[in-house]
Amino acid sequence: MTLLLIFTAQVLFNIFKVLEIRYTLQHNVPRLLFNSVWINLVALASTFFSIDGLLKGNFVIILFYIAGSVVGKYIGMNIEITKSTKKRKGFNILEYF
Repeated sequence: MTLLLIFTAQVLFNIFKVLEIRYTLQHNVPRLLFNSVWINLVALASTFFSIDGLLKGNFVIILFYIAGSVVGKYIGMNIEITKSTKKRKGFNILEYF
């Protein structure tokens, strides 16, 4: 269960990191800030469970950590953003849900 959680957290973390770069290049500050919250939450969970497992001697975690990272980067690079990337005047939280 912990291995799947670490794998999923790493996939999400790397997708969010790729999106962070896109939003930075687009100067899309509202999305960048919202994305930053998710990056930090997922990073915290991933780090906690990874270190906890490593301290208990479960070194297989390293494989799931790296595999999740690779898969997340791949998915993140293949996500196409369909909404307009024009600079918006204002922040609408509802467009994120």
